Amino acid sequence: MNEKKTDKIYPYVGHISETEGPMVSTYENCSPWKNANTSFYWVNFEYPLYHKQTHWEVAIVLNDHILHRINGEEKMMTAGMACIIGPKDQHAFFYPNRVKNQYQAICIAAQDHYVRELLNMYSPTLYDEISSSPQSLYFSLSPSSLEKFTNMFLDIQTLENENTPYTEQQCNIIFSTILLKFIEQWQKGQNIPSVLKPLIQQLNNPLITSEQIKAAQKDLPYSYPQLTRIFKKYMHCTITQYVNRTKLQYAKDLLSLTDMTLMEITNELNFESPSHFHSLFKRYFNITPAEYRKNTSVLHYDDE
Repeated sequence: MNEKKTDKIYPYVGHISETEGPMVSTYENCSPWKNANTSFYWVNFEYPLYHKQTHWEVAIVLNDHILHRINGEEKMMTAGMACIIGPKDQHAFFYPNRVKNQYQAICIAAQDHYVRELLNMYSPTLYDEISSSPQSLYFSLSPSSLEKFTNMFLDIQTLENENTPYTEQQCNIIFSTILLKFIEQWQKGQNIPSVLKPLIQQLNNPLITSEQIKAAQKDLPYSYPQLTRIFKKYMHCTITQYVNRTKLQYAKDLLSLTDMTLMEITNELNFESPSHFHSLFKRYFNITPAEYRKNTSVLHYDDE
């Protein structure tokens, strides 16, 4: 067996080591930006080489369908479906019945330390829980989300110099947003007690107020210490963290899709103050609201 095998399918994968066991794709070989936390590439062919990788990957199907084999299981992935693939996984993509179709996907690669950093922001145990999950990590994206992310990747690709802090920042923003969508769907799939579900539904409203949160908690048959302990057990975060994430995710849409001022967004989402909103946004996404708006907005804004 040759020490290395040239991959003629993905333009950025380069060589894959096959010296021992399954072939291994490294982040350095698959990323066009060698030192970045995240990067991406387009895929429009099957990839039948069963392999592992040193990094994390999110594969998002844009068109048609593809057969995904991961850790001995098979699943047909159709447009809008996505999968989180970790360093412990072994997988490959095949055309169903070996018949070529119009399959197209986006693959986002992320370095392991960066994924750990993001997951630790939600819960110190979440990285271990997700990386050791016995189930394949599939989730779905809505048509509007799929279109939004595709356009953002196309915008990055049109930049004159891809290897810039701006392109990495953009890719980091998209990856963290997609990862959050996965976390939300993954948590919903856990065995959450039915008594908690009404509370979670109310907390999913980004416009919820502090008074409404307190009222919702009083409707449950738990003391506050009991509730916080049970909530964190199943949701992997505190109630406050869950509410903040919901509000901040909605704030992203308000920043990129509307001309609302930061004060108006602060009031709309019932944050304590613009400075509180600013500090939370920066802590969760490592970028300020104004910077995020400048980088992602579909509208033109003058400096606020």
